[in-house]
Amino acid sequence: MADWRRYELLVEGPGGAAENMARDEALLAAYRAGEAPPGWRLYAWLEPAVTYGRGQRAPHWDGVAAVPRLSGGGYVPHGADFTYCVVRERRRGFDNYEDIVAVVAAALRELGVAASVWRGAPAGRADRCFASLAPYDIHVRGRKVAGCAQRRYKDAVLHHGSIAAAAPPEILRRLGLWDETRTASLAELLGRPVVLAEFARALAAATGMKPAYAGVGSAREEAELRCVKE
Repeated sequence: MADWRRYELLVEGPGGAAENMARDEALLAAYRAGEAPPGWRLYAWLEPAVTYGRGQRAPHWDGVAAVPRLSGGGYVPHGADFTYCVVRERRRGFDNYEDIVAVVAAALRELGVAASVWRGAPAGRADRCFASLAPYDIHVRGRKVAGCAQRRYKDAVLHHGSIAAAAPPEILRRLGLWDETRTASLAELLGRPVVLAEFARALAAATGMKPAYAGVGSAREEAELRCVKE
C-alpha cells in the first residue's frame, strides 16, 4: 500500500477536453523528469466530451469533442463525471491498480456510497467504459460507478479514472456511451447532486493527502473548494 501522504493532490476546476489531457501529460512529464513528486490530479469538464484510450480508433461524432488519452481503455463520456489522474513510480511485481482503486472506493464510502472493487469477469461492451464492467472497476451491487485504465512506462505509471457523478449529457447517452442497466451515478445512489469538492474532501480523508487548489471555474465552485480547505 502506498504512503499517500507523500503524494500531491491537485484539485482543479473544469477544463476543456484537450486542455485536461495536456495537463495530465505535463504532470507525467514533470514526474518522470524529477521535477515533481508523485501525485493525483482531480478535475472536471467544461463541456461534453469523449476521451479514448491507446489502441482505440478516433471517433467522429458531430458536436462532440473527442481527444486521445495516454492511458488505455475504451471510450469515456465526460461532462458529468469527476476524473482523476495518478502519476507515480512503476513497481515491478506489484499490482499497480489495487491500492489506487481501493482508496477511490474508500473515498466513495466516505460519501455514503456502498462501493467495492469488481472482482468478477468482464461484462458488456469493453470499448465503452460506462456500458461495461471489468476487473478494478468500482461498483455498487453490480452496477459500475467508476472505471479506470493505465499506461506503464519503464519508470512510471499513469493511471486515469472516471467517477460517474451524474449521468452524462444526453448528446453522449445517444451515442451508446452509457448503459443505465450496468452503471449508476453518485446522484442516483445518494438521491442528491454531488460536487467535486465533496469527493476531494472524501479522498483526502481516505488517504491523508493535503489538497491544493487551482483553476477554479466558477464563484460557486470556488466557495465549495474553500469549504474543503477549511
